[in-house]
Amino acid sequence: MNLKEMAKTAALHSGAFSLLHRLRNRECLTVLMFHRVLPQELAKRVWADPEYTVTPELLASVLDFCKRHHSPVGLEDVLASREGIRPLPPYPVLVTFDDGWRDNLDYAHPVLQAAGVPWVLFAATDAVAAPAIWWQEVLEWALRSGRASYSELWSAASGNGASKATSARTLSLLLRFGALSPDRRDEILEPYAAAMREICGSSIALSAEDLRLLRHNSVGIGAHGSSHMPLSLVDHAERDIAVAREWLAENVDVTTENSISFPHGRYDNRTARIARDAGYRLLFTSDPVLNPCPRGWLKSDIVGRISIATEDVVGADGVVMGERLAPWLFLRERSALSI
Repeated sequence: MNLKEMAKTAALHSGAFSLLHRLRNRECLTVLMFHRVLPQELAKRVWADPEYTVTPELLASVLDFCKRHHSPVGLEDVLASREGIRPLPPYPVLVTFDDGWRDNLDYAHPVLQAAGVPWVLFAATDAVAAPAIWWQEVLEWALRSGRASYSELWSAASGNGASKATSARTLSLLLRFGALSPDRRDEILEPYAAAMREICGSSIALSAEDLRLLRHNSVGIGAHGSSHMPLSLVDHAERDIAVAREWLAENVDVTTENSISFPHGRYDNRTARIARDAGYRLLFTSDPVLNPCPRGWLKSDIVGRISIATEDVVGADGVVMGERLAPWLFLRERSALSI
């Protein structure tokens, strides 16, 4: 343990972090962002993205920590606060999941239900409308599993051997494949999709029936776009947002949640305006901030979230460390996002 970790451990055990939290964050909404929940061995076997996958045990530990330091709230509570109907309690925390993975029902829901913690699932409706195989996950899975390289996939999609050598190569590749016709995209990805089906099973995303089941069990359901493409980087953002809203209304009867999280955390003035015009009253981002709610009233309809990744909160033994989780959550910038 280095000196920095020792100092954090001392601060945790002395109660300094807890005291600081109680002094500075009483009137701030903390929103946690998760994606996938899988047992460790299964996650390794199916080549799940480690950056976006936590174990059920880690989720349970984080929930236990939050219940000791926060007041868990649901989506309806946050909406009521924003609209001046009912204030949030002190130290509110909201748990959210993005995308619409099947494991959210199989592994996350039992943990959250046992803990008595409400939560929200933001669904990418193209993925849950056809849950067998999601082309974006096939693309990224092919890279993670070593079955294809960036250059090979870029060449297949662009017709030349040049690859985008940028810090956002995966995003560039995603946009390139998103510009292809569905038939051409499926043709390129089918060999990887077949391999993925063999290893991961026939369905990796939730279905409409699964979403209805979760909603029946008091899980908040929001939109995550339809295509899951970064809405600030595409020309069809208005159609994408409208399709997602209509699909959820028709297939899951989501008529009151009125919330959206921006895919890939990307948004700008245009996408925020489009989302508001479509009727969304809460716009969730990936900006890692605490959201001010003086006297329990949420100040902004744009809500920041803090991602919980394994490498950020666990020790070498794989167990959640309070001395890492406490500063990860408590010391964030307090900011009312606006655009």
